[in-house]
Amino acid sequence: MDRAPLLCLLLWMLLCGLASACEAPPDPVDGGTADASADDAGALVDAGPAHPATLSAAGLYRDVVGGDLAEGVLAYDVRYPLWSDGSTKRRYLLLPEGATIDTSDPDGWRFPVGTRAFKEFAVDGRPIETRLLWKVGERDWVRVAYVYREDGEDADAAPGGVVDALGTAHDVPDVAGCFNCHRGAADFLLGVSANQLDRASFDAWTRAGVLPDGTRWGEPPGDDAQRAALGYLHGNCGHCHTERHPLAMHRSLRLSLPVGLDDPLEAPVWRTSVEQVALHDIGGARQLLVPGDPDASQIYVRMGLRGDLGMPPLGTEAVDPDGRAAIERWIRQSPLP
Repeated sequence: MDRAPLLCLLLWMLLCGLASACEAPPDPVDGGTADASADDAGALVDAGPAHPATLSAAGLYRDVVGGDLAEGVLAYDVRYPLWSDGSTKRRYLLLPEGATIDTSDPDGWRFPVGTRAFKEFAVDGRPIETRLLWKVGERDWVRVAYVYREDGEDADAAPGGVVDALGTAHDVPDVAGCFNCHRGAADFLLGVSANQLDRASFDAWTRAGVLPDGTRWGEPPGDDAQRAALGYLHGNCGHCHTERHPLAMHRSLRLSLPVGLDDPLEAPVWRTSVEQVALHDIGGARQLLVPGDPDASQIYVRMGLRGDLGMPPLGTEAVDPDGRAAIERWIRQSPLP
């Protein structure tokens, strides 16, 4: 048997393997973690410089202690905020000078490289942390939380997270925890979207040229109860229960809300949950949603739980009474299919 072709093949495979190893992305940058967005299946990518070690060095504030924001920072609010156990939050966006947000896909806004989004968390009026997302490549975001010092003079990066930060019940997520939720967004940011921006922020950004002319503002369909419930599920659950999140490969429930939907009975949550049998019987609820009967609906029942069976499973240790009440009201008045 002529071994020459076989030896050539083996040599070629070895060289290809070495080349692939040389071209593989290096480990995440020191202290900061950059991740591809959800459509890249969560591959870790080296996106450049590490995040600053302190909040004062991040270029977000002129004065951290006084809360004096850097030039160009845009404050905004959302209509359906993520429940964070009652903590107070303030949200900001800093775009590169002269940049605009790409809103050509109303359900998936995309942001220019250099975008920084940050959110302050306070408990009982005391600042606890500021979370930063920084777009450093077309599909790469560095993320980190800064935890305030006891004296409040500055905040330090805490990529590993902090449990019961500053003696409160507030937990600061690690970088993996941030990624688990944000990977369901089209371009990693949650809340900065047509369905989430409140009207005042949307109009101000349009006047400022941050949003292109013709950008559509989202409005959930239906009456007050339907809008409140659909908006709440979109803002609190839709980033995981969506086609963009890897969870979609294992679960059919969809809780995100497309922009421009006119009929509440065509909402994804309605089409994927009504009289759908759940994987497990939890609290006597065997179906995902039973119109007229919240106690038989797992969507409602699991909102009242925490721990392994609770929803959401991350970022909260206390039940949201107002959010759960909105879902209860919606289910009670929902028509039978």
